[in-house]
Amino acid sequence: MADYSTDSSPISELTRAPRSRDEELKLISNVWDYTSRSRYGLHYVVKEAMHMVSGQQWIRFNQHQQTFDRHALEEWVPTPVTNYLVETFDYVKDLFTSGDIGPTVDPATRDQVDIDRAKAAQRILRSEFERLDSETKLLGEAASWLALTGNAVLFSTWNGLHGDLVKIPRMKMRKDAVTYDIMLCPSCGWTERKEVAPERCASCKDVMIGDTAVERDLITNNPIYDSVEEQEIDKEGKPLFDSVRLGNLEEHVVNLLNFYPQPVREWSDVRYAIETDVMDIDRVKDLFGSKAKDVTAEDIHVDDWAGAFNLKMTETGDMVNTRPEDADKVIVKIFRHIPDRRFKNGKLIIATHDKILHSEDLDSCDGKLPYTLIKYRDVPGSFWGHGPIPDQLASQKRINAIDSNIVQNRKQMVNPQWLIPEGAGISRVSGRAGLVLRWSPHSTGGYKPEKVPGVPLPQQVLGEREQTRHDMRSISGIHEIMQGQLPTGSSGLETGAAVEFIFERAYKRFGASIRQWRAGLAEHFHRNLQILEKYWEEDRIVRVLGENSEVESYYYSSSDFFGSEDMIVRTGVGLQGSDVAYQQRIMQASQQGLLGDIRQPEIRGKILEKLDIEGFDSEYVLDAKKARRVLMALRDGEEPDPILPNIDNHTVQFTIFRDFMLQSDFYSLEEEVQQAIQERAGQHQQIMQQQQQQVMQAAQATKGAGDQAAQAVADTGAMGQQNVPTQA
Repeated sequence: MADYSTDSSPISELTRAPRSRDEELKLISNVWDYTSRSRYGLHYVVKEAMHMVSGQQWIRFNQHQQTFDRHALEEWVPTPVTNYLVETFDYVKDLFTSGDIGPTVDPATRDQVDIDRAKAAQRILRSEFERLDSETKLLGEAASWLALTGNAVLFSTWNGLHGDLVKIPRMKMRKDAVTYDIMLCPSCGWTERKEVAPERCASCKDVMIGDTAVERDLITNNPIYDSVEEQEIDKEGKPLFDSVRLGNLEEHVVNLLNFYPQPVREWSDVRYAIETDVMDIDRVKDLFGSKAKDVTAEDIHVDDWAGAFNLKMTETGDMVNTRPEDADKVIVKIFRHIPDRRFKNGKLIIATHDKILHSEDLDSCDGKLPYTLIKYRDVPGSFWGHGPIPDQLASQKRINAIDSNIVQNRKQMVNPQWLIPEGAGISRVSGRAGLVLRWSPHSTGGYKPEKVPGVPLPQQVLGEREQTRHDMRSISGIHEIMQGQLPTGSSGLETGAAVEFIFERAYKRFGASIRQWRAGLAEHFHRNLQILEKYWEEDRIVRVLGENSEVESYYYSSSDFFGSEDMIVRTGVGLQGSDVAYQQRIMQASQQGLLGDIRQPEIRGKILEKLDIEGFDSEYVLDAKKARRVLMALRDGEEPDPILPNIDNHTVQFTIFRDFMLQSDFYSLEEEVQQAIQERAGQHQQIMQQQQQQVMQAAQATKGAGDQAAQAVADTGAMGQQNVPTQA
């Protein structure tokens, strides 16, 4: 095996796969040294952004040790911090996590089989999205990395040691002799197979009785046995079970300071990467068992660990070399390589500085590295993306410097300096009210102590600060309209549509970043789906919020969403419109008659739902809820709520049934359930037709009569359900 040097890639010099633990350990060490040397620039950007956003802004970079130190200014120098970076950080994070973030799955074709599989895949991904709390634990942290550094790396894999603990019956094999039925003569013992035996014995004419015999081999005449599987039991006769874990999908956001990919130009060219993590010795032993029994702790310094977020110096300026809590820790390196001529199935190696903890094939569902890189802004020719925070650091430092001079000037203006002649005998001026200074003009040559007034700060400095603040807004793209304020000089904007238009134009600044965010999330969720298809062999319960706002439960296995590599996974993250503008559009469409006749309860009820107006359940929502309860009962084989002809609003309930029967879920049900739903909808339709006939007969009866006669007939209820007041 080649003896690698860190001047060239250890992988390119590798002619064959490592064959021993020592060779694997040497390979990991050399690859980490090689990849870490290309990370100094990224470490500078990431750590500086972390310090600045967290408020530690008066820092300096130690070029020799590649670390950040606290400032070395004199104690009297003011170091104020007005952290404007958090505004950009919070807004960009909210921008990437707004809207419906859950994954949506589209089928590969329009065949009914593919549609059903895509529907199951979407329910599974949505269920896993809620179980993993991806909205906060994954996407929130990833959006923070994007705002902070312009890069976010998502990771997903299958962990067979986690998941629900299930009991599987403990089975054993038992040999039973193969028997067949015979007829036996009790007198002479003559036997014959039951299928061909007579009622009486052929010799003694006695009545035959039934019995069994053991099947024997025709050649050896040995008994034939059959293996039967049965569940084991204990001494008390209770069945025995084995507890196993089914495994679960796992995902996390990779710490960029602990991620070392192959140094190439494009992410698509990365063939291997190392991910590091600092763990306690006890945790390493819990994870890897006997393989980690000889693992020893490393002498980890704060600045030796790339993922540490600490300043090198204390408040007093003393150097900090080690921390007591780092005395029992070790750096765990996780190496992954895609399949090639040396690693036929890829490679996954987990090692410390002196021990190989795990070595197997690559833990990937598609032969690629299980990482997804998302960039905020793609810079041509650069491997890493660029974020909004690093662009603003120079302006933030400039504002801090101006504020330092403002504070210093304020102190000089309020507490001016004194010019004390030599020999005056005054060593200290307290500045108290009614201050008395005693001095002798003879000893000072006739000079007296004088107050030196402070020089006011030039207005140019304050103007520079305001211009710098404006530059930070321009760099970040967060304008007044995106902060809830109308732009300067926009007094003519009076309609919500005009304000929404300006907001959408301001949002265009983030369009490219949002598209890359969507594509990255879609790739990550698609990998999750492929992992689940590969390992989700047993039926598992899936709970999702259905289209009728009811929690629905399903049992799925990998066979229910087979072919996930051909499905299309997408996300709907993006601009979230104003609720006020949305409601205004609904009202305008309603006034123009585009939504139908609002005198109809089903139309009026849907509009109230979209406007999020509560308190009018009796007209639409209650009937809609009853129809949905009936649907759930019919699908579950339960007895549904009875029809109340004079109480139910049959138009609303029939609309709910009709909408469901037009969905693909209806055709996936059993034929008996479909017929039951159709019969229920037909009953409502018949009652509606009867009511219409009553209305027509009543109208015919009042034809030619006056208004009073027509109103009298309507009051009897012959005109149908007219007890609900309508809107003119």
